[in-house]
Amino acid sequence: MSFIRKECRIGNVYLIDTLQFNMETITSVYCYSDGEKSLLMDIGTSDNINTVFESLAGHGIPLESLAGIVPSHYHFDHGGGSAELYSRMKDINKDFKIYTNSITKKNLQDSAGHIHGAKTTFGKFVGTMDVIPDEAFSIVEMDDFLPIEFSGGERVKLLHTPGHTSDHCSPTVVSGGRTLFTFAGEAMGTIYTSGRMLSTPTSMPPNFCYDDYISSMNKIKVINPEMIGFCHFGIISGTEDIDFVYNDHHRFMKEFRQGIIDAFNENPSTEHVLAMTGHLWKDRIDSEFAEIKGSEAFFGNLRLALTYGVMVDLGFRKPKYESKTPV
Repeated sequence: MSFIRKECRIGNVYLIDTLQFNMETITSVYCYSDGEKSLLMDIGTSDNINTVFESLAGHGIPLESLAGIVPSHYHFDHGGGSAELYSRMKDINKDFKIYTNSITKKNLQDSAGHIHGAKTTFGKFVGTMDVIPDEAFSIVEMDDFLPIEFSGGERVKLLHTPGHTSDHCSPTVVSGGRTLFTFAGEAMGTIYTSGRMLSTPTSMPPNFCYDDYISSMNKIKVINPEMIGFCHFGIISGTEDIDFVYNDHHRFMKEFRQGIIDAFNENPSTEHVLAMTGHLWKDRIDSEFAEIKGSEAFFGNLRLALTYGVMVDLGFRKPKYESKTPV
């Protein structure tokens, strides 16, 4: 069992730090590669592609081996770079595809509202999300398998895990009855600590749904993955550590939601809700980040957005920049 928060390789799974927001250990993407065929899970923003390509080269993974990408969801820091990635990959591998469900495809193609809202929180780091040609996509039904098989017989299931967004999926590598690896995306929280595996929420507005989120956590737990990859940030293996993160995050989300309800009933201002729930975040973000320029504003804006997302789900606030996406 282990918890790794740095770029690494474990078997056929490669964790790649995108260096998003000009910070290490904030956002990762994953590559599953058998040496002949490779699949990206997320890409980050359009600005992260060079970093990902350089990392792949460092691991000895040729771009020609990339069969495609499977984004966990449409957000700028996950599937946002898909248009630029496809534009660059189509001349390297003519069979390269974006493997995703129809809802994610629609959201990637109609991203103006999302980009507008993201820029209010993350500014210049959002990148671009251009329209992607239809031929770039290979549509996969939720909870079905991608039309790819690796040399050891491994297949990738597009496990539907809504909650963070309605289109959210957690690509899962299975073989011989074993769940080798689940890229949770943002279906089981985020981890910004290098010591204890304490998580933070992923309750971004406007599509966060608490009930769906908890159900998706349970769905991942039931399939018993041997390793779980977090986009923000790191990879966990072993039943004991996975159980710890699951139980901690389940408890935290319940307390976070209830704390917001209690604070709102006292005083409905966002400032009051933030003040009264601040203690819940204690020890959940590494103090080392404080030494990085811009990190205080980044995490402050992040906490505001994640709090607001729960308030939208509870009906305490209305979405500002983009409408909720129907399932």
